[in-house]
Amino acid sequence: MHKNICTILAEISEVLEISNYDDVENFTSKITSANRIVVYGAGRVGLIIKTFAMRLNHLNLKCNFLGEVSLPKTSTGDLLIIGSGSGTTKSVVSIAEIASSQGLDIISITSNIESRIAELSSSLIHLKCETKYSKFDKRRSIQPMTTLFEQSLLIFLDGLVLKLMADLNEDHNSMLRRHNVIE
Repeated sequence: MHKNICTILAEISEVLEISNYDDVENFTSKITSANRIVVYGAGRVGLIIKTFAMRLNHLNLKCNFLGEVSLPKTSTGDLLIIGSGSGTTKSVVSIAEIASSQGLDIISITSNIESRIAELSSSLIHLKCETKYSKFDKRRSIQPMTTLFEQSLLIFLDGLVLKLMADLNEDHNSMLRRHNVIE
């Protein structure tokens, strides 16, 4: 068991070491200047993206996960953040196309910079890892499907929260004051 855990940590570390963060300043600027932020991802990626939505709200940024019934009307000036390993999941692509047609800005985190999601995004973070559709004779990851992307996405987003905290002059205590007290 310990060997598996060490291998997983090494895989995540490698992905985060080789990934492309060249656009992170633009990425964070779009987040901090948006009127409203909507986040979306399908499956396990969606669960990871929901954790990011929670932290954005703790940072006093208006953020909802797409699909929540309490999501207010969105329009020009709002931002859609998409997480998608393959960048080709049909439901996610459709949502991005609708958002784009309605004037929302789209930024994304993906492993596939040649995908439709990447094409629709004004800012992009490229996590360089396999997806469930990667074509390799032998997978480099010991983990199934998109697990490595999901783990790397979580760590990247938590790192991004630390950057946003510094940019917005927030700290643990200021964020804690916005944390839900009835859980």
